Amino acid sequence: MFAALEAAAIYQTGGYFEYPLDDTYIHLAMAETIWSGGYGVNLSEPSAASSSALFPFLLVPVFSLEFQRYMPLIWNVVGLGLSAWLWAELLLEAGYGKGKLRRYGVVLAAVGPTAVLMPSNAMIGMEHTLHAAASLAILLGLMRLLKGTPSWGLLFAGILFAPLFRFEGLALSLMAALVIFSCKEKRRGVVALFLALVPILLFCGFLVSLGLDSLPSSVQAKIASAVRYEMPIYLRIIRTFTANLAESGGIILMLYLVVLMGMWLSSESLRRSPLAKLWVVLVGATGAHLLLGHIGWLNRYEHYILAVVTAGILVLLPVVMRGSDLQRIGMRAVIAVLIPLAVYAKSNVTILVESPKSIYLQQRQMSEFAKNYMKTPVAVNDLGWVAWGNPDYVLDLFGLGSTEALKYRTTKSEPGWGGPMAVRHDVRFAMIYQEWMKEAIGKDWIRVGTFITDEDWGFVSRTRVAFFATSPDYVPQLVEALHQWVPTLPAGTHFEFDAGFE
Repeated sequence: MFAALEAAAIYQTGGYFEYPLDDTYIHLAMAETIWSGGYGVNLSEPSAASSSALFPFLLVPVFSLEFQRYMPLIWNVVGLGLSAWLWAELLLEAGYGKGKLRRYGVVLAAVGPTAVLMPSNAMIGMEHTLHAAASLAILLGLMRLLKGTPSWGLLFAGILFAPLFRFEGLALSLMAALVIFSCKEKRRGVVALFLALVPILLFCGFLVSLGLDSLPSSVQAKIASAVRYEMPIYLRIIRTFTANLAESGGIILMLYLVVLMGMWLSSESLRRSPLAKLWVVLVGATGAHLLLGHIGWLNRYEHYILAVVTAGILVLLPVVMRGSDLQRIGMRAVIAVLIPLAVYAKSNVTILVESPKSIYLQQRQMSEFAKNYMKTPVAVNDLGWVAWGNPDYVLDLFGLGSTEALKYRTTKSEPGWGGPMAVRHDVRFAMIYQEWMKEAIGKDWIRVGTFITDEDWGFVSRTRVAFFATSPDYVPQLVEALHQWVPTLPAGTHFEFDAGFE
């Protein structure tokens, strides 16, 4: 399925490999700076543009920038293989490889990984596939521990890596540590707590030592997108919960949470089983994600918890329905994977496949203009392609790559706050979604035209990018560069000059 999706995406772009999200290049830009001895998207300015503590370090351009561009793909293939193997191990451990359940196990093995978004998330090229693998390792490790056949290396690896790939992994890792303590494994419980907490606390301390906030700017930006900072914490949680339930992924997670509650209330065998502790972990992790996590953005944020809770339901079904006809167990298990398969089918075969073309037509072309034609510092609001491989300063007005810009954008700042920042960083032009960033536009900025993608090819925020000179002095340089660049634009895009700049 992964190969088919990639082939369809490459066909859409006319033979050019691209990721479905520009965000992948944020990690690549971070890794490039790390390789040069800094931390951020600009060597001269520390920033925490990545939500993952570990992933950018896995992408450092050891060989070349061109090879580095494929490193997210390579790591995601690794994560996809690990996730599929762990999914199969969970099915075997739950008994789906034996007797009458085997035929259902084959269906679950074939369909399940696609249903819980493994191939589609691997296409995106970010940390989510590896995070899902670490989360499934925790689930399998706990299952084996509670059945009396522990795999400590697997369990500890999951507990360590889940938070390092994504902060959301803390919930599963900490609950796993509590389960270990409850099994009267105090020393190993201490080890688990150490692995879950200390590395991520050291990372937060590292950010503070750079003069940054303890949470990455990208995490803060996502929180600010969902709720206002001035909200009390309980209102933030309610707002996040209601926002998540407005998404199809949130509805599925809520449905599965209800299913888990029904399992507990209806099955005495589950309540008496050692796997009852696994049920607690599933309910706690799913509930925590609905209250504090995020849903959506090409379905990548819910991937790990969807994989865990779906696999968890499959694992618990034979316990809940102990003594029932095996066919009934198998049919319910198949239904559990068919629900997300049906819900996500459209986005997986349309938006996901079309999105690389939109990134190629818009973000890649903007990157070419900034690096090969203007060759000066630039302001953007969609960080990624423009920052990666760019020797000049990139001012991120959205705030992922600039703590200062994030604070301006998420507080009640005076309009035009981007102007002074552009002056300080010698930014001569800006390429922004004007509707998004109208409050940031400097008072003396001059719009010279708009770069337009002719069709909405998948998951791109806007099809129109406004080009501004940040001072009247820079208009001639910008217009001259545009006249050189516009004839090189691929089919499907065009540039409209504003009056007087043709």
